[in-house]
Amino acid sequence: MANLLKKAADGLLSKMFDQATVLSVRSWEPSTLHEIVIHAPTIAMEKWDSIKRFKCKVAELEYRDYTPAEWNADTKECTMYIETGHNGAGSRWARSLQAGHQLFIGPAHAAPLPGKPGKILCLGDGSALGHFLSLQQLTNADQYPIQGCMLMHDAYDFKFLNKYPAFEFISRSSENAMGVMEEWFRATELSEFSSIYIAGNIPMVQSLRKKLKAIPQINAKIYSHGFWS
Repeated sequence: MANLLKKAADGLLSKMFDQATVLSVRSWEPSTLHEIVIHAPTIAMEKWDSIKRFKCKVAELEYRDYTPAEWNADTKECTMYIETGHNGAGSRWARSLQAGHQLFIGPAHAAPLPGKPGKILCLGDGSALGHFLSLQQLTNADQYPIQGCMLMHDAYDFKFLNKYPAFEFISRSSENAMGVMEEWFRATELSEFSSIYIAGNIPMVQSLRKKLKAIPQINAKIYSHGFWS
């Protein structure tokens, strides 16, 4: 009986979601970063004016939130980047996806854009990659130039890293990776930034926010967005 109720609840929830189709999946060496392109014909991407997240069904009654990193509102296609170096339901789901698979996606929480023009500093981990790339697509590069640093699960293929010259990528396997990130942002002219976006796993976000708030030359508004791992 419990299994029947579980399946019924899962079916009911699925009906509340939009359907999308996987168009392609690419694994970036060392194969722990998946680039997933989907076609979502019912999603009004042309109306996006904040950093959106999709709630994706990854297993029966299990859901994970992922941020579209890039999209084309005309073709209704968007790209998600998912790190799969840990053994969670979301990682297993992402590793299993192939072209043609059907997905169930729904709206999750959104994050605001900067309140005023000016330079943006982005600091986070691999789970924030889509968050920062979405911010980059939604803002004008002349009015909102972006500079950022991210801690990634692995040292990925340089061809991937070169796609995003505004960002510095640090592998978590590097010795004292958090210390390297802190050295990086302390070496920048922090007083020049109008907005600072911190995103990623919650303990890291809390730690970075505390350190940044203690730096007197920072006048930027700090936007913090913590994700459950």
